[in-house]
Amino acid sequence: MKSVNDIFADIVKKVSKRYGSNVSFLFGDWAYISNQLTLWGKSPKTSKLKFPIICLYSPFTEDRSSAQTEVGLEFIIMVNTLKEYSNEDRQKTSFEQVLRPIYRLFLDEIKKDINIVCHYDNVVPHSYIENYRYGRVGVIGEDGKPFSDFIDAIEMKNVNLTIKEVKCYGNRL
Repeated sequence: MKSVNDIFADIVKKVSKRYGSNVSFLFGDWAYISNQLTLWGKSPKTSKLKFPIICLYSPFTEDRSSAQTEVGLEFIIMVNTLKEYSNEDRQKTSFEQVLRPIYRLFLDEIKKDINIVCHYDNVVPHSYIENYRYGRVGVIGEDGKPFSDFIDAIEMKNVNLTIKEVKCYGNRL
């Protein structure tokens, strides 16, 4: 079975292709994600790849008590913004032009992915949160450290999915 991290790295690659511009992917806890984005920002080569980005929070639980694996995941889709923007500016610049289109593509690619069982009449069950606050006051991570960028974000919580058992034997020996 392909790992959940690898499944979503591949999904985000497809989102990026359809979006027509780079969409990056990271997985980990907030401290790891924040540190990686800070490192990416220090290099001219990688700084342009920081945003937009889809991040999968970990740890997450995989219930493997039946033939198919059930997962409950959380994602954050982020784009950089300016602290000086009003909420109306952010809505137009960040949410309408970048975040919502990426969110819709992301959902569409999840539904089409061969590794994921699509239940509920082709709906991906989740909670959706638009977060304008991060762009205004910044973000403080779980470790108490401030995030170096001002961001706008769509958070996806309780993304409950069933992962198929796809056998892949590859070159094992």
